[in-house]
Amino acid sequence: MLILRLLGILCLIGAAASVAAFLITGNRRYLTWVGWIVRFAVAVVLVFVSLLLLERVLAPVV
Repeated sequence: MLILRLLGILCLIGAAASVAAFLITGNRRYLTWVGWIVRFAVAVVLVFVSLLLLERVLAPVV
């Protein structure tokens, strides 16, 4: 869980840095990087939420 949280924070930092780089340089390449980072961040969030739900479901069993 800690690794997923760190990945989420790194995605946020990377997206913010890419947006800042776009605003400074005007190069549209950085916006495509933001798109890739956001897709990866969505995947990380889905894995994180699914693990939380799985923990909720399996906790009463154990």
